[in-house]
Amino acid sequence: MASRISRIMTGSALALPLVLVCALLVVKAFFVTYYVIPQNGMYPTLPAGSMLFAAKSPYPGPAQVKRGDIVVFTREEGGQRYNYIWRVIGLPGDRIEASGASLAINGQQVMREQVREEHGTTIYREHVADAAYDIAISQSSPSMPPDVSGIVPADHFFVMGDNRLDARDSRSFGPIPFGTIIGRKL
Repeated sequence: MASRISRIMTGSALALPLVLVCALLVVKAFFVTYYVIPQNGMYPTLPAGSMLFAAKSPYPGPAQVKRGDIVVFTREEGGQRYNYIWRVIGLPGDRIEASGASLAINGQQVMREQVREEHGTTIYREHVADAAYDIAISQSSPSMPPDVSGIVPADHFFVMGDNRLDARDSRSFGPIPFGTIIGRKL
């Protein structure tokens, strides 16, 4: 009788990890994924080498995307499809003006307060509506992003890297369509 109970207990002990592994695989397949950040475009929030966990298909529609969200989206360049990870700065209908390190949304200069200095880079806390996050502005950037001024089209979003002078983002390729967003940072 004791060996029978022992076999039942052993079988139950093995079943629990198997159920957990299966549940994690289902979550990974349908709800959550991860990315390794290849470069410093989102520094200081996500330095190169960081791992980002993201909810797959996180928004039922464009109205749910919030300013300040970090999104994963796809973009095709030169016949290749790439995943990008940038922060949502402008929503549909917003007027965006960006020149060098300066940023204005709907005619209002974005508020920043200096947080610290780090390796020749100044870290600021940027406040946009209800969102607040850190950005980096390097004093020795090799090149400046292009200046832009325009209105974000319907169902599109203006995205920028947190490393403002070292990120190829909507200042280079324009606002992104809602349909290209495949994830949101958890």
